[in-house]
Amino acid sequence: MSEVIKVSNLWKVYPDGTKALKSVDLVIKEGEFCGLMGPSGSGKSTLLHLIAGLDRPTEGKIWVLGREVTAMKEDELADFRKNNLAFVFQLFYLLEDFSVLENLLLVGDMVGIKDARKKALEILSFLRLEDKAHQKPSQLSGGQMQRVAIGRALMLEPKVLLADEPTGNLDLEEGTRIFELFKHLNQERGITFLVATHNTELSKFFSRIVRLRDGTLFY
Repeated sequence: MSEVIKVSNLWKVYPDGTKALKSVDLVIKEGEFCGLMGPSGSGKSTLLHLIAGLDRPTEGKIWVLGREVTAMKEDELADFRKNNLAFVFQLFYLLEDFSVLENLLLVGDMVGIKDARKKALEILSFLRLEDKAHQKPSQLSGGQMQRVAIGRALMLEPKVLLADEPTGNLDLEEGTRIFELFKHLNQERGITFLVATHNTELSKFFSRIVRLRDGTLFY
């Protein structure tokens, strides 16, 4: 299997001197469903944001799909993310004034997807949300909102999906459903996953787990 994500000697030090990441090395292979586990404040979110190019490291290099994201300029990064990566946050970040369907269509329009409406409806059907298409996010449960957020990510047809505590606001039953969906997408569509969570009850879903503690990675 080829390397999809490679992180080399990664450091993130904030202006106040906090060392969020310390000399992190990590390789994620194509098709992996990898868990990133550790307590709150261990550096999980920082690592995911750096891999996605949403933040810059203090030192070190990151490659995604063979491209060095740490060497890209902002416009190049945005284009690369649009064509290859999706990010699912713990907070859903849905647009409250728009319906479920419109939240997906806005992404489709932004990246120029042909027949975006057809694709969005297919995704909502896959996510068992077709009956919620014209409802606003405020009318949905937490689990349903997270599925909409995942649907929005799937509009991009990502090769890599990064998720930062995607079940942190959900109960265990809803969280399990989200992880079952992730596993299905991993197995059926070949999407490579790196998912941060501190919930040990969901660790059974991962094919591999790497652990962060105080900014240092353990295997």
